Amino acid sequence: MHEFQDIKIVELNDGASGASVGPLTTMVLQLSADAPEAWSDAFNEAWKGGACVTRRAATSSKNTITSICMPYELQSQITELNTVIVATNAAYRESVEQAATRQEAELKHLKATLNYD
Repeated sequence: MHEFQDIKIVELNDGASGASVGPLTTMVLQLSADAPEAWSDAFNEAWKGGACVTRRAATSSKNTITSICMPYELQSQITELNTVIVATNAAYRESVEQAATRQEAELKHLKATLNYD
């Protein structure tokens, strides 16, 4: 199993951005890597649960985060997104490490209980 590398926003995908939703614009932000599904689920839950009044809708999927906002709001959205991304990276890394530790313990126990006679 390879080590998890932190997910980060790397750029605005201007080719995929721009569709209007009323006065709001769809902004597609490119991520540094394909996010595992569990990472995206955790990010989406954390984003929905945030208490920030200025948060607009945003969703993570694969290697993008799509935010629906006014163009002038995008920088503040990115700042908020980065806060949630950092927390999601930490939580995801911890869950992966716990799963690996649990699997290692299960295999160690199995090995100790096997009988080859």
